[in-house]
Amino acid sequence: MGRGNTGLDGYEYDEYLARNKKERELRDRRIARRNANKGYEGYHFGITEDGSPVYTKNKDEFRHELNKRGLMMRDEVKRNLR
Repeated sequence: MGRGNTGLDGYEYDEYLARNKKERELRDRRIARRNANKGYEGYHFGITEDGSPVYTKNKDEFRHELNKRGLMMRDEVKRNLR
């Protein structure tokens, strides 16, 4: 059985790493996935309900993808959030 897609959006590769006890690479991938949400260009994880990433090129595309899912940016909220 192959290892599958090795991109950050390939969760099958994470399963492969877990099965073969490659904890260091698995930890590095999780950190890279978490840091991928910084900025507007790139993959954004945790926006969709099914967990698939969304790729955006700029702030307008990111805002459009959020609006499509009924979400909004923190900067657009006028009231202080807790």
